[in-house]
Amino acid sequence: MKGRPEAAFVGRARELGELGSALASAREASGTTILLAGEAGIGKTRLASELAGRARDAGFEVLLGRSIDLVGTELPYQPFAEALHPLGRPRQVGGPAARTQLRVFEETLELLTDRASQAPVLLVLEDLHWADTSTLDLVVFLAHNLAGRRILLLATCRADEPASADRVHRLTEGVLRSGSALRLELGPLGQEELTALLAARGGTPPPAGLTHAIVARSEGNPFFAEELLAAGGDESGELPRRLRDVLLQRVARLDAGTQSLLRLAAAAGRDVGYALLHALTALPEPGLRESLRRAVEHGVLVTDQASGSFRFRHALLAEAVYSTLLPGEREELHARLANELARSGAASPAELAPHWAAAGRSAEALAASVDAASQAGAVFGLAEAYAHLERALALWPAVPDAAELTGLDLAGLCAWTAELAGHVGGAPRAVELARRAIELVGGDDLHRAARLHVELGEYLLGTGRDDAALAAMERAVELASAEPPSPERAYAVGSLAGVLMVAWRHAESLPIAEQALALARQVGAREAEVRAITVLGGDLAYLGHGEEGVARFRQALQLADQIGDLLGLDRAYVNFTDALTMLGRPRESVRVGRAGLEAMRRYGINNTLLVANQIEALLAVGDWDEADALSAAALRGITSSFPYTLLAIRADVEIGRGELDAARAHLEAARATLCEDHMLGVYDSYRADLALWERRWTDAETAIQEGLAWARQPEAAQIRVRLCAKGLRAQAELAAFARARRDDRALRGRLGHARTLVTAAREAAASGAAITPNATGWLAQAEAEYARARAEARPEAWAQAAAAWERAERPPLAAYCRWRQAEALVAAGGSRTEAGVPLRQAHAVAARMWARPLVRELERLAERARLDLVPPGEQPPEAGRGLEHELGLTPREAEVLMLVARGYTNREIAAALVISVKTASVHVSHILSKIDAPNRLEAAAIAHRLMPPEAD
Repeated sequence: MKGRPEAAFVGRARELGELGSALASAREASGTTILLAGEAGIGKTRLASELAGRARDAGFEVLLGRSIDLVGTELPYQPFAEALHPLGRPRQVGGPAARTQLRVFEETLELLTDRASQAPVLLVLEDLHWADTSTLDLVVFLAHNLAGRRILLLATCRADEPASADRVHRLTEGVLRSGSALRLELGPLGQEELTALLAARGGTPPPAGLTHAIVARSEGNPFFAEELLAAGGDESGELPRRLRDVLLQRVARLDAGTQSLLRLAAAAGRDVGYALLHALTALPEPGLRESLRRAVEHGVLVTDQASGSFRFRHALLAEAVYSTLLPGEREELHARLANELARSGAASPAELAPHWAAAGRSAEALAASVDAASQAGAVFGLAEAYAHLERALALWPAVPDAAELTGLDLAGLCAWTAELAGHVGGAPRAVELARRAIELVGGDDLHRAARLHVELGEYLLGTGRDDAALAAMERAVELASAEPPSPERAYAVGSLAGVLMVAWRHAESLPIAEQALALARQVGAREAEVRAITVLGGDLAYLGHGEEGVARFRQALQLADQIGDLLGLDRAYVNFTDALTMLGRPRESVRVGRAGLEAMRRYGINNTLLVANQIEALLAVGDWDEADALSAAALRGITSSFPYTLLAIRADVEIGRGELDAARAHLEAARATLCEDHMLGVYDSYRADLALWERRWTDAETAIQEGLAWARQPEAAQIRVRLCAKGLRAQAELAAFARARRDDRALRGRLGHARTLVTAAREAAASGAAITPNATGWLAQAEAEYARARAEARPEAWAQAAAAWERAERPPLAAYCRWRQAEALVAAGGSRTEAGVPLRQAHAVAARMWARPLVRELERLAERARLDLVPPGEQPPEAGRGLEHELGLTPREAEVLMLVARGYTNREIAAALVISVKTASVHVSHILSKIDAPNRLEAAAIAHRLMPPEAD
């Protein structure tokens, strides 16, 4: 370990807090010893390296020694000799001048104490599970004698190494008896931490599917995860050779009989019952028990007494053992396992199917796979059902009587698999399978073909191919003849109306949806009725009949739930939450969205659009912490259905919070799968927001013009007024720049562009305002921005815009307008008292949301105009003292936490408090540890909950 590790360091906030506190204590001559334990690859060296880097930055001298796994030999004091070598007196440890072991120990302590008189010392001893007995005794001696010295001893060891378990136990007992030592056990990294590690390690986040697979297979072990990531391009799914060899080291120490038993256990699965092993192994029962005991003692298997089963200590260990099976051996083991499981009746089809498939018994595997899919679907295990059906599709060609065996034809199997792929976010695969089903059905059954075309259209929407989806729906209506009336015809007509609604062609969609509803009720097609009612709700809401639309949505939800129409329920929630936010009721949208997400999770359905709608509503109402958490989680689980929506909405979160580089990356990623109409310009609105906060005014102007080109249709008026307001913000800045340069020609051009935009905003709002209060808010903001472009200080215009946004339940937008109102009051010569009121209103909202770009602008205005961010007569330290009392923080830590809550980086905290960046970092680590917060965001949330509103 030379300095900081090259690999990324993530997580371990609690452990770093403990280590940071120990480091601070050692600086104050309160030395101690810390034992850092954990399994191989869990991150002990990385954490020690991170601490060493921080210690160097804090002025410590760092000494490092490692134990070496020398087979058959012991090298006395080897880690100490390496650690003390830089001091130039290596012979002091175990050298010929030492007459007794006690003298060796005393001289080592004297040497470290002398060095610590010049600078505090961090002594790191790694891999003590391989250390000789004398080294371990010396560690125990030092642990008992570091009090009053500026020395921190950090020792790492594996807690699960069978060969050294007794010695490590004695070391731990001896060190802890000192009374001042600490033992830290490193557990697995959490999913979020591991995902962050993979993104940092690869430079860019790996594909979501690869990330999920690595998180599941590595079980939180960073070394395993990084090795799997390095082999990410290997489509075979096999373990990387280096990782396989590391895992098999323990197995290699076992006798041949035990290794054979482990191969059987690996074929059975990670968990295997004693009865099954007993039935299949050639070992007599005493030999079986002895082999199992050896496997447990060597840390290969662990027991579960309650279930009477054994499991591999780590999933990858089972994979490594399984990889040693020879061709022929693998098939024979799986066949024996499947036969025994089937004979005993102890296994479900889901357990039997993989064994039959691995044994090469295709007919049995196909039947079991279809049965397993049915059983999983019955309990809403849709992802599992989908996996079983994909296996069935792969097996189908090898089974001559597949249709008779399963009771399905291949078209039906393709359609069923496509449906499940759509539910679990696999829209491209669903499109492929639906087309295959249509091809197989041909013209033999027109009603069936019509339903398949409807399903194809739905899947095409999920891939962003709106025109192709519309064509598929139109073909479905053609295939489902009008006479005689049929449920298929009702569903096809309703679905055609739905695609038109999604394309914002509400005036066209409405009469078609009404026709579909009448037909559905005529033929008693309840699912088609749900579909038509849902489309009517969207059309009515977007055509200015909001209450009628809301009533239709509630009717659709009730009917879908009543008849068990999960797809209809899903669609109703998606369209209802979208409409509520548009209607200026985002708080209600959040409530409905929470209910919808909970319902869909129960049924195993993953709907990207519902999640995106929820994030949008949360952003609108100013609940940015929840929006941040939800969008981050959604991005980790992003699928191939509507991926651009999650990427774009995540960028919106990041823009608001000032994470501009991340926002840019996510917008670029969204472009690759963007729907054909650019979300009617909404995507370009996000691009403009990013450019505006980065002060790239001309880039913002370009994005707005491109967005307006996509939002030309009449129904998109509310989007046009939003784009115009943002465009006017850019024009106001560009006009100010032209004035500063005394460029009259450029100024006239900018004002001309501003007039064009405000005219377009007024025209769009004239129709949009009758539909949504958001159009009124954007027009008020556009008018205020237009005045700003003309250098007119009109605080009343900004006050009107803020009030409009407050009525529409949009505090973030109101905060922006209050900032501009305060700015205009200053420019108009208003009093500091008067200007301070909207400034503080905006700052309270922005700080609570952790909207760093807006917070910075507000603080800059306060500094320039000498405005108070705290109401007169109130002092911010009161909030700090509250944090001290409630959270047990020191006064300085309370100050730091208040700044963290305002979104300050460590560098900004250091500048504000006139301390070093490293000191700020140490304070933050201590705070996270004391309040048990996993990250800065959660710490800020805790602070905001405890601080009075004025301090926010």
